[in-house]
Amino acid sequence: EGPLPLVNFDPKQVRQVLINLVKNAMEAMPMGGELTVASRAQGDQVEIGITDTGEGMDPEVAANIFQPYFTTKEKGTGLGLAICQNIIREHGGAILVDSTPGRGSTFTIRLPRAEGAD
Repeated sequence: EGPLPLVNFDPKQVRQVLINLVKNAMEAMPMGGELTVASRAQGDQVEIGITDTGEGMDPEVAANIFQPYFTTKEKGTGLGLAICQNIIREHGGAILVDSTPGRGSTFTIRLPRAEGAD
């Protein structure tokens, strides 16, 4: 669709979010699968979507994944997604999840366009 509008963000922090989401997606596909990262302008925001074809989550798990210390991993701390959500909120954005058991998950990051960006 052409170049994306400008977004103001801290590159180190948003990089941390993207690494965490990609790592989680890879862990959700222990037998392999497809990982897609896509971006687009959507209204006054820019969206980044990370989609995997992994195990997916049931609605109860998906509803709690951003809660601190909630984890489904044997060795997880339950802080990764809570930190990701906090970082994106500090940037004036949001992070959402859409997941279907057995089909995979999509995490969508929404960040506001920079002032005056078209």
